[in-house]
Amino acid sequence: MPESTQAITALSLLRSGVSLQLFGLVWGLIIPLTPFPKLALTAHIQSMAQGAMVLGAGVLLRQPHLLNLSALELRIVWWGFGLAWAAIAVQCFNAFWGTNQILPIAAAAAGATGAEPWKEHIMTQTLYVSAFGVIGSFAVLARALFKEQNAKKTN
Repeated sequence: MPESTQAITALSLLRSGVSLQLFGLVWGLIIPLTPFPKLALTAHIQSMAQGAMVLGAGVLLRQPHLLNLSALELRIVWWGFGLAWAAIAVQCFNAFWGTNQILPIAAAAAGATGAEPWKEHIMTQTLYVSAFGVIGSFAVLARALFKEQNAKKTN
C-alpha cells in the first residue's frame, strides 16, 4: 500500500526539523568566529527553535486520527515551514553583515551599526516572507485540528 501524501509530508518535515537542529548545533561552534557573535547566536537559537517547531509539525502530521489535510493544505504547511531555512540562512549571513533594521534590539546588543541597503533589504524581506509562511502553516494546522475536533463532537 503506497504511503499517503500526508505521511510523506510528515516525514519530510521530520527530516527538515532534525536537519535544522543539527545545523543549529554545528552553527553554535562557528559563533565565536563571526564579526557579530550575538547576531550569530540569534541564528543559532532560531535554528534550534524552528527545528523544534518543524519537528512538532511533522509529528502532528503523522497522526491521521487527529487531522487529515488536503493536498493544498499540505503544500501550504510544507512550504511555510520550508521557509524556515531561508530565515536561518539570512540570519547566518547577518552574523557577518551586521544589519540593524529588522532586528534592532539584537543589532544594538551586538553593536551592529547597519549594512549596505541591499543587505538590509534581503534580511528584511526574507524574514517577513518566512514569518508569514510559518504563520500560514500554523493557521492551517490549527484550523484542521479544531475542524476535526468539532466534527467528532457533532457525530
